Parts: sequence; C-alpha cells; structure tokens
Amino acid sequence: MAQYFTMPGLSADAEEALLEDWLIKEGDELSEGSPIATVETDKAVVDIDINDDGVVHALLVETGTSVPVGDPILVLRGADEDPAEADRLTALAKGQDAPMKEESAPAEAPASDSTTEKSEPAPEQPAPAPVADAAPAPAASGGGRLFVTPIVRRLAREQGIDLTTITGTGKNGRIIRRDFEKAVAERGSQPQTLAPAASEDPAAKPAEQASSIDVSVYPGAEFVEHSRLRKVVARRLQQSKREAPHFYLRRSVKVDDLLALRKQLNENSPVRISVNDLVVKAAAKALAEFPEVNTVWDDAGAYRLADVDVAVAVASERGLVTPVVRKADQLALSALSSSIKDLASRANENRLKQDELVGGALTVSNLGMFGVEDFDAIINPPQAAILAVGSASPQPIVVDGELAIGTIMKLSLSVDHRSVDGALGAQFLARIVEQLESPFSLLI
Repeated sequence: MAQYFTMPGLSADAEEALLEDWLIKEGDELSEGSPIATVETDKAVVDIDINDDGVVHALLVETGTSVPVGDPILVLRGADEDPAEADRLTALAKGQDAPMKEESAPAEAPASDSTTEKSEPAPEQPAPAPVADAAPAPAASGGGRLFVTPIVRRLAREQGIDLTTITGTGKNGRIIRRDFEKAVAERGSQPQTLAPAASEDPAAKPAEQASSIDVSVYPGAEFVEHSRLRKVVARRLQQSKREAPHFYLRRSVKVDDLLALRKQLNENSPVRISVNDLVVKAAAKALAEFPEVNTVWDDAGAYRLADVDVAVAVASERGLVTPVVRKADQLALSALSSSIKDLASRANENRLKQDELVGGALTVSNLGMFGVEDFDAIINPPQAAILAVGSASPQPIVVDGELAIGTIMKLSLSVDHRSVDGALGAQFLARIVEQLESPFSLLI
C-alpha cells in the first residue's frame, strides 16, 4: 500500500533536520532497514533507514532542504501496486491538484454516472499513514485552489498566519517556504499586510529582512548567516539560562601532586593522559558516589541515571558539541583518554553519531588550555550541572602557616537548583577537589 515516509525525530528535542544527501533514487526497490538518506541534525550527521519494504515512487524533498520532523520526504509503494494511489499522495505532498482521475466529478455533483462511480476511488479516502501537513490545501480567497508545500502549511498553522494573503513564487504559483518566511519578516515591520511587495526580490534573505539591528550604523559590515548548529546552541543555552535556576560553586585546587602523577603516567602509558582526562575521571567517580547529582530534570520528576555518563565540551570546527563518554567512572584512565580523543577527533570531522551526543547528567568544559583562569558555564539541559575548568598556574599559597608557591587550578560548578540543593552541590564539588588533590584515588 502506498504510504509516506516522514522525517524521523532523531533526538528527543529535534524539531527539524537537514536532508544532506539521498542514498536512493526513484524506482529503487528497498527492504526494511535499508539506508535511504543522510541527514544533519543539530548535533550530528546520520543515516536514516526505511521502515518497510517497497519501491521508491517519489522523492519529495531536495537535498539541502531543512525538513520539520514528521513531514513526508518520500512516497513508498508496493512492488506490484498500481501507482495511482502513490501519484495521489505525491501530488498532495507537493501541494498540487490530485490526478485528474480523482477529480473527474466535482464533489458536490450527484453521482448519477455509474461508470464514473466505478472508475473513481472512494471519495475523500484518507491516505495511508497520513500526516497533518498532507491534508488538501485550503481554497484561495478567489475561490481557486491554493498550492502550498506541507512545510509552509504546518508553519502557517503553528503561527496562525492566513496563507491566502501570501503570494507564491514556486511552480504554478505554489507558496514555498521562502515566500512564507519573507511574509513573516514583512509582518514584523508592516503589521497591516502579509503580502510581499511585487518589486521585492523573492530571493532576499529572510534573516536580513527580519533583523532587529539597524545595519546602516555599521557601514561595510558583512552578513554571515548562522549555521544550524549555532542556532541550536544559541536556542538551547538561552532556554537553559531562562528556565534553569543556576547557582555557582567555586573552588581552588592545588594540583602539584596531580601534575606529578600525570608525568609518571605519561612515562609509561601508551596513551598520553591530559589534565582534562584526570578531571573527567574525578567528576565521574564523584557522580557515582552522589547519585542525587547524577540526575536529569523533568517537570514531572527527576530521573536518576543508572550509568555514569559524562559529556565533554568540544570546540569543533562546526561549533560547540558535547559528546558523551559512557560509563566514565568504570574506564581506566588510558581507555577514558582514548575515548575522549576519539570523540573530539570525530567531532571535528562531523562524524559523531546521534547517540554519542545525548545523555549524561554532567558536562565538563575546560578552557584552561586557552589561558582562561576561571569562568562560569551554562548548563546543558536537561543535565543537572556543568563543571568549568580553568588553567593551572603557580601562585603564592599558605602551607602550615608559611608562604609557599603552589600550582592552583580553579573550578566552577554550575548547578540547576531545581535538581540539586546548595549543600549537596558543595559536597559533590568537594569530593572532586579531594580526588584531584589526592590523585592516586583516581587509579583505584
């Protein structure tokens, strides 16, 4: 039976994904589990698989298109199936009129022609596996059919915008996403109208039109459109600061013994151990001892995690990503270091898998290698905390009442007060400090 295959939700908070490349073409016979496309989410580039057997009847989305989760991307039909139904689904998804065979008799006309009755499919028969956006297009204000892409119909419904006020520039006057975004941008400056002016360039960038900045005061400024990752990071961090009540705990750590241990380890280890590896290990062991911190927040309640998974902030070439080291408390230092290096390397090559970017209750963010002495980081929702690590530098300290020189590293723990109380957060950070100042405990 002909059916749509829709863009899957590749993570819990995914709203859309960019279809980077098709791995199939129309007419290909597929079996369940066959990879069909490569898509880019806000966190990774992954392949998606088909969930049924069949023949690819039509590819509904061009490469390079951002598709909301749940929108159809291809039509699949049975190998021996009459393509008429698949043609109908394809036309509906593209916002076109259904095939003439289905519209040979107006819906309001009496069914007096028995031949027509037999040749037509049942009127208003819903499509298999329908999606809300594949419903017939609304009528235009002049009484004609309004051609709209499924993505635009969905956005218009969510934002309460009347599509009959928008002029389409697509094939046969179809309203495409560019038209919709342009109209929304114009609404911001001209609330009385949504229809774009005929003299305007339909290819103008919506981001430039919708800008709240007076660019005339920045002569010569170059517009650089935000990447998908940058937009997502900005949205999530803004959400975190707005919704999660952050509080901050700060400690200074004397790391002379830690640096001495690291030197000894690197003289014998096949893998070079970094200070960050040791900090991640200490944080993981502390999480294992404080299960109340190893939680993620939900409005209905907190989830205590079964495993100790720690995310590590990586400044990749794509932007900030936080791959997760699984069961970090149980890994030997060499295995932990290898895992972090592998994740960071593949982050720069854009080869991380989706499941490597989700999970964990804590992120470790280290800017010490850039000379940053201390900073406060923003929690990565729905995690409970993030540990910010600064640089280690020689400083005057007091030891047994006498002035001495010690190597000091500063830590700042940002905690979601909904999940973790102040005293618990302080005890958790103190345990991390204890392990870093007595580092042989990290080897046990």
